[in-house]
Amino acid sequence: MLKKFGLAAVLLVAGAVPSFAADTCTTPVVPAAIDGATVAIDVLRKAIADTKAYIAASDAYQQCIVDYVATVKADADKNKTPVDAALIQAEAAKGEANQASKQKAGDDINTAIGAYKKAHPT
Repeated sequence: MLKKFGLAAVLLVAGAVPSFAADTCTTPVVPAAIDGATVAIDVLRKAIADTKAYIAASDAYQQCIVDYVATVKADADKNKTPVDAALIQAEAAKGEANQASKQKAGDDINTAIGAYKKAHPT
């Protein structure tokens, strides 16, 4: 008898937990901007590498968001429940903010490269 109640309790609790996990997407760290006019070439090269790594990590982050939203929608479909519009909107805002940050990082490094070239003509 106790086993039946224990099993029933476990099934009840398991059914109350949504089948999708929370958004586990990790926001990448934005590289520091540099002054290309005064920076040493090795620092500039490191900044370029850091920016490329950030852009790649941002692409993965944005894909993680897309995958998470797809999972939430599929789970809602499967369970015939409405999708939380606020959650979808919040995830979209995260992706948009990251895209703007990624664009700024690219613009910043391009500006630094231009300033370096201007300060160090060959």
